Amino acid sequence: MQLFTNNPNYDIVICVGPQHIEIAKVVIKQVKRFFQAKQIYVITNVSHFEKFQPLNLTNLVFVNENELFDRFNFQSVADFLRQKINDGNRAGWYFQQFLKMEISKIIQSDYYLIWDADTIPLKPIKFFDENEKVLIHKSEENHKPYFETLEHILGIKKTVNYSFISEHFMVQTKLMQKMLLELSTNAENQVWPYYILENIATKDIALSGFSEYETYGSFLNSTNPNSFRLRTTPSELLNTTRNGSMISDTLPSSKDLKFLEVLGLHYVTFEIWQDLNPKKIKANKRRIVLFFLLEKIPMLKYLNKLIIKNFRKTYSLPQPL
Repeated sequence: MQLFTNNPNYDIVICVGPQHIEIAKVVIKQVKRFFQAKQIYVITNVSHFEKFQPLNLTNLVFVNENELFDRFNFQSVADFLRQKINDGNRAGWYFQQFLKMEISKIIQSDYYLIWDADTIPLKPIKFFDENEKVLIHKSEENHKPYFETLEHILGIKKTVNYSFISEHFMVQTKLMQKMLLELSTNAENQVWPYYILENIATKDIALSGFSEYETYGSFLNSTNPNSFRLRTTPSELLNTTRNGSMISDTLPSSKDLKFLEVLGLHYVTFEIWQDLNPKKIKANKRRIVLFFLLEKIPMLKYLNKLIIKNFRKTYSLPQPL
């Protein structure tokens, strides 16, 4: 457990919609297993609370998504979108981002780790370096509307040549609170999410006009650039894939997860929107079973190397670090 030595205190926040209930249970178990968080906050509709009770975790805290704000909820977003573009389909997508920001007001730890509900960790991950700087897992995304909205709401432009968007983000609680205070000040008499929604261009709001990761990351870089750094060394870099559903369907078995760990992955995202091929998934599961059978026969272990090579090539998986 040396990874956790002298880490700052942090909580974990997982925002769960109805489509992610089952996989979120697996995520929470794995998060509990590999990460040393004080509390695990699950933000979801109150009607889903009881579905997580079988996990029986003492540090699991449930937050009603429709009571986190005083004057704002899911319906508020849906009504706004219908009034502006006559389409409320993206309400949940925007709402969950606002929830992951607003929860900073009730977090007691110095930091909180936002973790996607469809992303399963497979091994311990360190989130701070030896100087307690937050380690950032960068990506190459560059969606222009995110930064147009950012400039409108905070007066900040894109200042780095990479993206802060990932499947997780270690947030400094007080800094997120500071950003929300600035947003609330700019919003004047409005609840701050309305201010963001109103500053998303009409042409962009029906799809993706705001990113909480890019917004907070840019604010972090502008106000406290020495508090984080990019992952650079082999011990810090993360091997990940978003193709989990294509490999083993949207709800992997424990054997599937064990195999993905063998592939050298730190975490895998299982997206429900991907175009899945049931025949390929069934064939993959047969090969995974075969892999573990071959492990017991030393003379045939060379076949396992071929299975691993084939998976990496087929799904563009990174080589182990």
